[in-house]
Amino acid sequence: MKKLKYLILLLFVISVTIMSCDTLDEEIISGVTAEYMNTPDGLDAGVNAAYSFLRTYYAQEEGNKFSVFGTDEYTHGGHGGDWDIDKYGAGLNAENGIMWHVWNNFYQAINTCNAVVDRATASEELTEAEKNPKIAEARFLRAHYYFILVQAYGDIPLVLEETQGVVTEATRTAEAEVYNAIIADLEFAMANLPVTQSQFGRATQVAAKHMLALVQLTRGNNSEAISLAKSVINDYGLELDTDPLARYNHDNEQHPEILWSVQYEEDPLLTPRGNRSHLHFRPWYEVYASGLIRALGHGYGRPWIRYRPTGWLLNNFRVNGSYDVDTRFNEGYQQVWYYNTTDDALPSGAAVGDTAIYLTGENLTQAQVDAIEARLPGVVAGTNLYSWHPDAKGKAWSWYTTDGTDNNSINIFPTPWKQEDNKRPDINYAEGSRDLIVYCLSETYLLLAEALLNDGKAAEAATYINEVRERAAYPGKESEMLITADDVTIDFILDERSREFYGEQKRWFDLKRTGKLIERYKAYNPEGQTNDYIQSYHLLRPIPANQLTRVTNEMRQNDGY
Repeated sequence: MKKLKYLILLLFVISVTIMSCDTLDEEIISGVTAEYMNTPDGLDAGVNAAYSFLRTYYAQEEGNKFSVFGTDEYTHGGHGGDWDIDKYGAGLNAENGIMWHVWNNFYQAINTCNAVVDRATASEELTEAEKNPKIAEARFLRAHYYFILVQAYGDIPLVLEETQGVVTEATRTAEAEVYNAIIADLEFAMANLPVTQSQFGRATQVAAKHMLALVQLTRGNNSEAISLAKSVINDYGLELDTDPLARYNHDNEQHPEILWSVQYEEDPLLTPRGNRSHLHFRPWYEVYASGLIRALGHGYGRPWIRYRPTGWLLNNFRVNGSYDVDTRFNEGYQQVWYYNTTDDALPSGAAVGDTAIYLTGENLTQAQVDAIEARLPGVVAGTNLYSWHPDAKGKAWSWYTTDGTDNNSINIFPTPWKQEDNKRPDINYAEGSRDLIVYCLSETYLLLAEALLNDGKAAEAATYINEVRERAAYPGKESEMLITADDVTIDFILDERSREFYGEQKRWFDLKRTGKLIERYKAYNPEGQTNDYIQSYHLLRPIPANQLTRVTNEMRQNDGY
């Protein structure tokens, strides 16, 4: 890994902690010496630097394309590039920049973690009690970076010591050995991390236990996953909120359901690259109606139109055909936009505050469409009135034409409120401050249910799924949300995971882990329904060409690429 490791050496930065609202922040400091890492302050800075690489992936366009594209939940919108990742087309290859972005940044992160582990272990200035929590944080993060890499690329170079010079060779290590290292890191982290941290966003014992449960589930070690997940649920006084969307409150980002999240701040000096998901999941709303312009405020925002929900994702929230049972869709998605200006000519009869765009999942009749158009000035079927109901296909107001292609609708779609960010100083400011939740308690319940199902305990799995579902019901509809053991299948659990975590950079890994990626992509993603590009070799990503060409030994590419 000659060039990669050289880049790690050149690009390694140290960051020091700034206390701000009890969250983990970093300030980038350049020009530090290697000797600084041998001091207590330097080790603190090294740990903080290891966190900073999370922001190269989470809530960034590159990370979303890596994990959201090419699934049953999301397809590409009308803007942006790298559509071949969504299509599994020819452009998903070793030269693809997204593949290199993730690989390169994560190996830099791993080397930073290695430096902390090695320097702390060798330090004579720190006691074991002082060393081990720092080492545990670094090993937690190293495990996380390796976990994403090994799921995506399969056999990968396993480097567990700091690289300080140029290395000209790299060897791919078998997946099983990489997973053994991940498990060892997480077991150390569990034993040495505190239950809570003074700064939110730092790794904790609970987060390490949750991650290890997910790793064990991925490896097929169901009994271990069950034990770990039950401990997270039962041993730390944690409870599910009665509101399934409460954890996304931008004003309460230390919600007790959040086990671990990537921290972003409003101050650009603390997080120079902010959360950009507010751009990527938003449609091009202002071109679908006059009297409607881009604005900073609830329900508007700056649209980059990267990720469009599939019809399956939106229909997945129905219970007995209705959206009036499960709160998570109506409360979680924006479906209507309102006229917000008189500077752009309003349609005759319309006023600011009236409905300008009307999206629905109802199977509208012609009479209902006529009534909506009569009631809402400027709203016209096929222009800014659409239904994604599958039986509407081919009608003027359908999202899709008869053959399944978009009906002038590729750039207009419901958008998740949990991505919205109105704390930016102006409409064009791209760097958002919303934290990105990586692990939360409802995921612990669902990964436990998955492990129980795999272990032949469907009835027990149903009880944990029901705890997640019942709290999401509209008042009086709780019984309609409950399921029995006969309902518990891996597809049902995947459906439920989607209802909880849509667009949160989990889906590609979920589908791969459960053996459902190809099947569900072909069934539910519009690209998968209309082409046969996806193949079994796409269960792994291509090793980046930059890696293969920058070593002197021969390094094997994944099959198919």
